[in-house]
Amino acid sequence: MPADPNLDREESWMRKSALHYLGQRTTSIANLRQALQRRARRKLGTDVDATAMIERTIAYCTRLGFLDDAAFVEARIHIGRSKGHSTRRIGAALKAKGVDATVVAAAFAIDDREAVEERAAARFARRKRIGPWRRPDRDHDIEKEIAALARGGFAISLARRVVIGDPEEIEALLET
Repeated sequence: MPADPNLDREESWMRKSALHYLGQRTTSIANLRQALQRRARRKLGTDVDATAMIERTIAYCTRLGFLDDAAFVEARIHIGRSKGHSTRRIGAALKAKGVDATVVAAAFAIDDREAVEERAAARFARRKRIGPWRRPDRDHDIEKEIAALARGGFAISLARRVVIGDPEEIEALLET
């Protein structure tokens, strides 16, 4: 990409740095802002106020379509669901990335929450080899298995249903 002759050296560096960062990973606007602040402190020093330059760079990346919180949230939800993460856990991770709560709430509102949570809990149990997927040759503690699901962000009632429920019914959740 040719350098914009209207930009000073620092702002050109900032844009290249942001594009390099976005080329390696998808991220939220807030997370990119933090990364650029760290890079600016390292490169430009602490005496330079790079806030305006960072905001212009974020606007530039958003305008080009490289930065979109809604798409980031949808991708993270999809990844989390496929790994068997609960809605709470996914929401907490997105909050830690600095995503606006309204964007997260809008993305979660699309789902049938109860069915999605049941499917995620079944995936979690299968991945951890608990409930219907526990090995028959191993000792098991039902309360510990329920606690593992609860720590994963699932409601206790759902955790109990997955661990001690009908194995065929729980396995059927994964097929839907």
